[in-house]
Amino acid sequence: MKENERLKEQLDFSQSFTERNYPAQIIGRNPDSLYSAFTINKGSRHGIRKNMPVLAVQGGILGLVGKVVTVGVGTSLVMPIYDTKCSVSARIQNTRDIGIVTGDGSSDSPLVMTYIKKRVLNELQVGDLIVTSGEGGNYISDIPIGSISEIKVLDYDSSLNIKVAPVIDFSRIEMVIVSDLEKLGTGISSQPATAK
Repeated sequence: MKENERLKEQLDFSQSFTERNYPAQIIGRNPDSLYSAFTINKGSRHGIRKNMPVLAVQGGILGLVGKVVTVGVGTSLVMPIYDTKCSVSARIQNTRDIGIVTGDGSSDSPLVMTYIKKRVLNELQVGDLIVTSGEGGNYISDIPIGSISEIKVLDYDSSLNIKVAPVIDFSRIEMVIVSDLEKLGTGISSQPATAK
C-alpha cells in the first residue's frame, strides 16, 4: 500500500513538469563503494541521456538527487549530489547569493556550499533554503537542494563555509524522476517546496 502511495507521489509530480521527464526506479547501489552512483531502470531506449538531472519527491517535497553519468540501453547510472565528483551551481533562496554545492562522498554527511562572501553573513540563518541556480545548463533553476545547517567563518578564507542538510533522505529513496532539459518549458508548475 505504501509503495503505491510513493509511486503515485512521484508520478503526480512527474506530470506537473512542463519539460519531458521519466519516472524511474533505483535497482542497484553499492553503499561500500567509494563511487556512490546508483543504477536506475531506464536507459537510452526510454529516452535517457548523459547529464540529465535527476530529482525525487519525499513527503511532498521535490528535491535534487543528482545527474545521469552513464547510459545503457535499459539502465543508467546516476551520480548523487553527495558524490565528491559532483558540483552544483546553487543559490541561497532568500538572498539570491550564488555558490557551489559539493559532497564528501557520504549520504550521511552534510553537503558543503562554498564561494559565499563573508559580507552576507548577517543576512543568512540556519534553515535558509538552498536551490539550484539554473546556471551551467545541467540543472533546472530553483530545485531545492537542502537547507543551511551550519555557517562557519574561517579566518584564512574570504568565503563562508556553509553546511547544507539535503532535502532528500538518500537512504530512503526508491523512485526518481529524470528530467529532459532539451524539452524545457517554463519550469515546474507544482507548489514551491520548503525545507524540512
